[in-house]
Amino acid sequence: MAKIFNFPKKNNGDPEAAAAEQVSWTYKDRIRSHRMVIFYRALLALILTAAIVAALIIQARNRVYTEAEVSASADNHSIRTENMIEFAGTILSYGMDGAACVDVDGKALWNITYQMQEPMISVQGNMAAIGDYGSRTIYLLGTTGSIGEISTTMPIYKFCISQSGETAVILNDTDTTWIYLYNVTGDILAYFKTTMRQSGFPVDVTISPNGKLVGVSYIYVDSGEMRSRVSYYNFGDVGQNETDNYVSGYEYMGTVIPAIHFMDNEYSFAVADDRIMFYKGAEKPVSHAEHLVSDEIQKVFYDDKYVALVFYSDQAEYRYHIEVFNKNGNLVDEREYNSEFKDIVMTGEYVYIYSESRACIYRVNGNTLYEGTLPRSAYLLIPGERSGQFTTVNSDTVDTVRLR
Repeated sequence: MAKIFNFPKKNNGDPEAAAAEQVSWTYKDRIRSHRMVIFYRALLALILTAAIVAALIIQARNRVYTEAEVSASADNHSIRTENMIEFAGTILSYGMDGAACVDVDGKALWNITYQMQEPMISVQGNMAAIGDYGSRTIYLLGTTGSIGEISTTMPIYKFCISQSGETAVILNDTDTTWIYLYNVTGDILAYFKTTMRQSGFPVDVTISPNGKLVGVSYIYVDSGEMRSRVSYYNFGDVGQNETDNYVSGYEYMGTVIPAIHFMDNEYSFAVADDRIMFYKGAEKPVSHAEHLVSDEIQKVFYDDKYVALVFYSDQAEYRYHIEVFNKNGNLVDEREYNSEFKDIVMTGEYVYIYSESRACIYRVNGNTLYEGTLPRSAYLLIPGERSGQFTTVNSDTVDTVRLR
């Protein structure tokens, strides 16, 4: 037989209890309703705040400046004028008889003296290396001063330093070329030799920020035909069991590859005279993308996100054509430019093109923020934390420039 459950009455027919219960439920409903009102008000405030922030971001991105003015200036007595380069937010200048470093306020941080005929420099993060072509010494530098030296037994051809201080060096020895890897104290970590018969002559070298991967571009002749090769070497655990730490490589016919560079620990690119190639891989880099070019590449600029190729423009009213690729190898921006320039600096989403007297600042795949004259001559331009501010350096002053 089915059982029937009779639920007891909550108030047992008591009118006063029923009234009290009704009051209780009414109070609970009011609390619930009040909480919902607070919730919806908070949600509305959040939506309005997000909309305002989005509007301000869009406004900032689309803002156009018409004037540039010096908002602060410092005397420059320590900077050498031969060569200047941004160095982890400071200004590093170097020449044949020494190098010096100052901050953006013009305050001297350090200087060193040496004698070189053809000084070369490599900068990555807060590490820099300066050496002389054909010499046997490389000076390792940080923003606080000298860190150490690398002494080689053969003449230096090229080198590249990582953010962690490892330095890959190409050394010439008559018919053999050697590639050495040194740590920040100048000790040898690894080395291997190359010959024209074996792999070709090394043209350029790059090292990943963490010092694990080394990339080398080679040129060689096979059956009377010129060829190039991009080779990668892993000096971490993955490459220990490989011959000469070699982990991957790609060959290209009828072209020269004068430049190869790591953008970060995973992405790298190489530029040939007829194409740009992108590679991906933190252990064994693989070919990721490739773009053939029909015009001669005039200059190459890059940061950790983008690569810019500069060509002569085929439009009569312009002088240059600029193409910008992201690290995946996608063409994300191209435009024409009609003035001579000293340098192109890329940071974040912004591209700075400048000469001693003019500057053009634009956002990748976006609008031009500013194009016009500079208040004072610029040997070097360093972008600021905000797009409307930057630092310029000349032989007399270090200037903070604001756009308005």
